[in-house]
Amino acid sequence: MAVLVDPDLYSILTLVGIFWSILTYWLMFSRAGRGALANPWAIAIFGVALVLSLGHVLAEMERLSALAGGMTPLDGQVGYGRAEVLEFARRLGAEARREYAMFQLGADTLAPPAFACFLMAVYRSTVPSLVVQRVLTLIACVYFSSVLLANALMPVIMLSYPATDAGVVPFLMEAAPRFDFIKYASHGLAWLIVFGAWLWRLGAWGGRRIAAHAR
Repeated sequence: MAVLVDPDLYSILTLVGIFWSILTYWLMFSRAGRGALANPWAIAIFGVALVLSLGHVLAEMERLSALAGGMTPLDGQVGYGRAEVLEFARRLGAEARREYAMFQLGADTLAPPAFACFLMAVYRSTVPSLVVQRVLTLIACVYFSSVLLANALMPVIMLSYPATDAGVVPFLMEAAPRFDFIKYASHGLAWLIVFGAWLWRLGAWGGRRIAAHAR
């Protein structure tokens, strides 16, 4: 973990990402934050933030993929494992591995809070059930925390390569892919619940309309 002490790995984007991550947890759990997310304008604001941050991240991932000979960066792979981590690290080379670490500690700190805040704004504004909102908040917390952990662990692996059997690196090589899998699974589950809640409301509205016309 000592490799993360190098200040050259960090940028102004790291500071922006840290601030935004703290804000995300505040919006997630504070009463004032929940109230702010319930404003429909929050969907538009965080939607724009998501588009901007995701566009920047995707451009960086495309560049990193080119450096890796066309291999998709690990962030963009669902269900990758130790073999894919080693192959991606090998393809990148020493200089590009450092660039990938800087990407995860910099630009890649922007998209996760944008995804989380947009999700929270959507369900706070459009899903009236407090029980469903609480469940979605728990899932959003799992999603966001797993992203932060994966993004913190992968740079250690990249900067330690090829010494992947030393210290805590073997554990990190098992943990990081699991956190990334949890990231995708929890994010997908959250949206399935949101869509399900919308369909339930639509069905209830339709049922009331039919009942009203039947009287």
